Amino acid sequence: MCYDLIGIGSAVYDTLLFTHGFPAEDEKIRADAILNQGGGPCSTALCAAAKLGARAAFIGAVGDDTAGHAISDDLTRWGVDTTHLLHRAGQTSTQSFVLVNQPRATRTCVACGGDAAPLSPDELPMELIRRAKVLHLDGRSLEAAIAGAQIARETGVTVSYDAGRVYPGIDALLPLTDWLIASETFVTEFTGESDPEKAALRLWREYRPEVLIVTQGARGGFRCEGSGITRYPAFPVEAVDSNGAGDVFHGAYIAARLRGMPSSDAQRFASAASAIKCRGAGARIHAPTWDAVHDFLRSRK
Repeated sequence: MCYDLIGIGSAVYDTLLFTHGFPAEDEKIRADAILNQGGGPCSTALCAAAKLGARAAFIGAVGDDTAGHAISDDLTRWGVDTTHLLHRAGQTSTQSFVLVNQPRATRTCVACGGDAAPLSPDELPMELIRRAKVLHLDGRSLEAAIAGAQIARETGVTVSYDAGRVYPGIDALLPLTDWLIASETFVTEFTGESDPEKAALRLWREYRPEVLIVTQGARGGFRCEGSGITRYPAFPVEAVDSNGAGDVFHGAYIAARLRGMPSSDAQRFASAASAIKCRGAGARIHAPTWDAVHDFLRSRK
């Protein structure tokens, strides 16, 4: 089967606790609600894209434990194919516990990485990648991600990279990236430039991706085209939970480009999708549909 979008990267089992503040050391507080869901930048982006109509499949490895099967079930729930998600026998999956401070819509995360071995290059379904339209990466399972990007580049498949954090060896992935969507922290840390716009220009000149977008959370962000900077807006909403908003942005941007939108329109569309998600608790359950994003944009003119 051919897919619009293939992802290689992280998959996590999240437990979110919604509170009215964060506890001090040796203090107990009460959670208003608990939500269990699948997480991880790449896998959540795929779920968001699938809700927007993209045919998506995830390639990765998790443990053969309760969390690993919950990760697989949650991806399937949102329409992402998990045929190539491997379950490592006798190994454990990554889990995280996220405290969401509801009045501020901020979060604190504690993650346990598990011991499931990352995906290796020889485990990649190469033909699946060759037949896709976009390959999306988040820098995890780095050797497999680089190998997958090389296969994609050889066959004309667009490579999208969610550059959220700087990892050792990540510079090998950047020359293979077409759509580079990076956090402000990534561009400043990677280049050593304190000014995000100068950092983005430097990054663009060195690697020349087709698109370089820098996300800045509640301040929106900007697209760098070498010759200049073009900003896109953040849409103010009554935020409940910002956890996963960036991942939804990535999935929505890809889905919009797959439907033929130019980057300038796709980044605004993705910003709207991210804002809609923040109005509800949970990254995947509140990722919007295509019509919901267009209704939101019409209402905001």
